[in-house]
Amino acid sequence: MRRVVCDTGPLLHLRETGALELLSLAGEVHIPIAVDEEMRFQAAGWPTDRPAWLRVTSLVPPHDYEAEAWRQAGLLDAGEAAAIALARQLAVDWLLTDDAAARLLAQSLNLEVHGSLGVLLWAAAAGHLSRVEAGLFVKRLAGSSLWLSARVLAEAEAALDQLSS
Repeated sequence: MRRVVCDTGPLLHLRETGALELLSLAGEVHIPIAVDEEMRFQAAGWPTDRPAWLRVTSLVPPHDYEAEAWRQAGLLDAGEAAAIALARQLAVDWLLTDDAAARLLAQSLNLEVHGSLGVLLWAAAAGHLSRVEAGLFVKRLAGSSLWLSARVLAEAEAALDQLSS
């Protein structure tokens, strides 16, 4: 089973699009306590709406120190730093983030990184969404709090077209 760590961005954006449950199909999904706390602040009803399949996992040394060092250096916010550290702690298959700085740091640490859009494309490729459903979710994602460029949206649509042909 695939192990995944997610930071706040994909949780928030997929929740806004109504596609959060797709994450449960990706495998065993973990979030650090800092991400759970950020979701409590950013998503009304999170403490009661948090999916049962989502595992809130504590950081342990030395990974908690590593996250704090990235945060104190101003490289990342608390949730992103904790998510990358947790991904290293758990030796996960995927780290999910929509933040460019977090993506760059994670990739430099040899983590496989995907974002909200990547989750939707994966779900379509894995047969969890039809072409029409995936296209609707991509449109909803474009209308969420996640900024996506016209080029990225066009590339996503082209990828969905290729998957359905």
